[in-house]
Amino acid sequence: MKRVICAATLALALVAPAFAQKREQVEIPASDGRTLSGVLFLPDSAGRAPAVIVLHTAYGSVERFDEDFARALAKEGFAALAPNYIHSSFGGRLWDPGITSDMSALVDFLRQRPEAKDMPVGAVGFSLGSRGILLSARRPEVKAVVVYYGTFDVRKEKGVKLAPTIPVPMMVVGEVNAAVLLLHGDADDEIPIWSAREMKAALEGAGKKVELVEYKGAYHRFDRGPNDRMRGERTRDGYTYRKDEAAAKDALSRTVAWMKAYLR
Repeated sequence: MKRVICAATLALALVAPAFAQKREQVEIPASDGRTLSGVLFLPDSAGRAPAVIVLHTAYGSVERFDEDFARALAKEGFAALAPNYIHSSFGGRLWDPGITSDMSALVDFLRQRPEAKDMPVGAVGFSLGSRGILLSARRPEVKAVVVYYGTFDVRKEKGVKLAPTIPVPMMVVGEVNAAVLLLHGDADDEIPIWSAREMKAALEGAGKKVELVEYKGAYHRFDRGPNDRMRGERTRDGYTYRKDEAAAKDALSRTVAWMKAYLR
């Protein structure tokens, strides 16, 4: 039976949540003595819980939506961490391999917490948060990944010039350890739907578990709409960021089901 999701709190509060949740501001040790900040939501339940990392967009840091999303996952019984995973020391180098190394510290942090000790880990990534696929290729403990409107090969999608040694998700399909769910709008004019289709085909070709859900007429950021720096739905580069209520609700329902299926 399909889960029914109510519209409150950015369409993220679930009907009859299984667990309450606790919010904790955390600092996570990363490499070279740096730390990553984040917000951890814990289910108010006995025993250990699987953990999920919520990876923000290229917008720069955790948005209110990301916190609400992590809170919704905690209500479903997961230890959910929304980290600021791009340290300021990387500047604008958004595909620096060091970022994935830092993200590996997030896995260690969660698996050392008593609430999620030695439990499997999932990742939900939004746009640039498709790096969760890179993380799953590095860490076998990451068993489930969900990517919303992800970027999979920025060299092809946007013509970004990266050194050939810098990995993007499309380059690591053979190493992925997780079941991957791709959620993408077919009207996305920033990361076209063909990129998600190619990623699905590549994962299938590598023998990985993957599903792609295409939302008809949905754009980039279909789950949340424009960021708070925008005055309308169009970015300076001409992309459309528009919320689609039906797609957002369906995507959250699928995300919860995916994590329950592969992390329990």
